[in-house]
Amino acid sequence: MKILYVCPWAHRAGHYPQAAAQESGALAEAGADVCLYTFRGLLGDKVPEGVTHRQAVSTWIGFPVGILTRMLTVSTAATFAAQYIEFLVTLLLAVRSRKRPGYDVVYLRDGDPFLFVPLFMGLFSKRRRWVVSLVGILGKRSYAGLPQRLLCAPVWRPLYRRSLSRNQYTFVCQNRHTGELFNGPFLNGLLSGRVTVIPKGVPIPDASIPATQARQHLGLPKDKVILLHFGALHPGKDLAPVLEGLRGIPDTLLVHAGAVTSSVDPVGLARRTGIADRVIVRDCYVPEAEKPRYFCAADAVVLSYKKDFLQLPAMLWEAATFAVPAIASDVGELGELVRRYEIGLVFEPEDGSSFADVLSAFLGLTASDRQTMARNCARFCDDYSLDDWARRSLTAIRESWTPGHGPIADD
Repeated sequence: MKILYVCPWAHRAGHYPQAAAQESGALAEAGADVCLYTFRGLLGDKVPEGVTHRQAVSTWIGFPVGILTRMLTVSTAATFAAQYIEFLVTLLLAVRSRKRPGYDVVYLRDGDPFLFVPLFMGLFSKRRRWVVSLVGILGKRSYAGLPQRLLCAPVWRPLYRRSLSRNQYTFVCQNRHTGELFNGPFLNGLLSGRVTVIPKGVPIPDASIPATQARQHLGLPKDKVILLHFGALHPGKDLAPVLEGLRGIPDTLLVHAGAVTSSVDPVGLARRTGIADRVIVRDCYVPEAEKPRYFCAADAVVLSYKKDFLQLPAMLWEAATFAVPAIASDVGELGELVRRYEIGLVFEPEDGSSFADVLSAFLGLTASDRQTMARNCARFCDDYSLDDWARRSLTAIRESWTPGHGPIADD
């Protein structure tokens, strides 16, 4: 099976860029012939040879278009326009490239919030096979911009239905709640029966780093309880209850490591809460080589999200791979997994008092309790391995094929 794996976001910090290399690599190891296609390579990985399977990068047009989109992202209002341009250019070049050797399927990672693009493209092709992964950004409270919401409105349903009839589309998502949304009310049931839930999988790191060594490298104190808030700070995350809950609990330090991609100012928020001296903000993309130090330095990872957040955060898996317990909002499937596997504690979302109570309970755990959580993290990772994700993805692709359809048409 030949798969053209397209990731328009691999150069952006807020979309977990290394996952594109990890997932496409897992598909290759599972027996597929995979070509990873990106807008301008992988963030933090300047050498394409760093990916073991074949990689195509739209460098000839990515550079000038990249200059334009960087100019647009100076303005918050134009950020979605910049992302749309990159998404469209990457997908058009990947699908229309004359050099591609007849791929059986186009796998589009993170197809929303621009889900209308592959559906519109289907109006001009026949018998093309698509697999589109959905992260749930078009959820109950849409974090996409007005243009995306308009183009995914029911008025376009007849055109999208025609596109679905001309091509083969398979949609995949990572959790039950997102699957219920897209299989149900989204676009008045247009995707009903077409969305498959395939839980996320992550690779296990080669080795752990002693906490004292990790803290020394990062310049963090050895005598404080360190709570890690990792990853891009997007509108779905909610730092306010965390900072509020920390006020009455001394000797704790919150470290945010990741690009701030929303209008929230974590430094200003900490100052207004009165705990600016107990919050460290590192507003930057953290390279893969540096990531283990942050997790190994932490006593717990904080996963705080708003009440109607539908996505299942990758940081839960990241924390589990390093055997770090999670203090998580009880939203969607996130709270369910933390409770089921006993890999941390959960608090009521958007509730600072609840977070304070749960943090106090966590600090009161014995060493034996924490060791049990660490063992549970290993069990969690075994159940959600990257190899299993790849096998289930290939099975979903094979089962979606209509008998008698040949390779993707060049139209």
